[in-house]
Amino acid sequence: MKPFRKTISDLLGFDRRERRGTYILAAVLIILLLVRVFSLRPDNELLNSEVTADSLAVPELTMPAERSEKSLFTFDPNTVSFDSLVRLGLTEHQATTLINYRTSGARFRMPKDIERVYGLDSGTVVSLLPWIKIPKETDRHKAAGENAAAVIHGKQADTVVRRAFIDLNICTADDLLQFPGIGPVLSARIIKYRSLLGGFIDAGQLKEVYGLDSSVVDLIGERLSLTYDSVRPLLLDSCSFSELARHPYIGPATAGLIIKYRSLMGTPVTLGSLVRQKVMSSEQASRLAPYIRPSPGAAGDDFEFILSKVLK
Repeated sequence: MKPFRKTISDLLGFDRRERRGTYILAAVLIILLLVRVFSLRPDNELLNSEVTADSLAVPELTMPAERSEKSLFTFDPNTVSFDSLVRLGLTEHQATTLINYRTSGARFRMPKDIERVYGLDSGTVVSLLPWIKIPKETDRHKAAGENAAAVIHGKQADTVVRRAFIDLNICTADDLLQFPGIGPVLSARIIKYRSLLGGFIDAGQLKEVYGLDSSVVDLIGERLSLTYDSVRPLLLDSCSFSELARHPYIGPATAGLIIKYRSLMGTPVTLGSLVRQKVMSSEQASRLAPYIRPSPGAAGDDFEFILSKVLK
């Protein structure tokens, strides 16, 4: 046992020299720790003054910029300018959104319609509602009539007379911009819808254009004319699936049924026969009839023989 203990003592024990060195090292460490604690401690008064200064500076740096006071006044959202909207307290983004909403063809008929504008919070809407004043339609039409009369009696009379009527089937998108309530977006949609239809056969079809208010259509209807020479006809016996499917009054589902009926029953194909075989409803056939050129050899009193606008 003694040899084993002697071996452990030789491996893990300290001799007198090593113990002395350990004591000296411990003393040095204790002295350094005391110097660290007492000699390098920050002055409390200086620290407190720095903290106080920082606390006073933070609000000054983080304080948000004070918004300019808004000025409320009576306005018509259908005609108010961008600058006026900003003075009413709207942000530039909100003012731009309202102008774009109005340019797209939308019209404010009553004060609460302003709630439809995306991005206006309830607080802003509530503050603006008492200041909104929208003229009655009769007053607006009267004013428009007086302005037109003034122009006609002026130097631009000839120009106004020439532009009084616009052919809806041959006009351009720029031509439509002269009408109230129609902006670049709506004018482009009208031209696109005309292309899908193959042409307009009634001014009332403008009400089918997405986003175009019916009151705008009623207002400009008396200034529109229609010719049917440019209306593109449909021949049910030979139209392809894509030609049928793209028409707003047919669509892909009915187009597929027409193609299937034509392959089974042959030609000629008439709207009356399609209605009798329940390929389409009579209401759908009546809407489509003005665009159908009767098939060669077909005769009778079916829809297209009575309502077609493209017989020639």
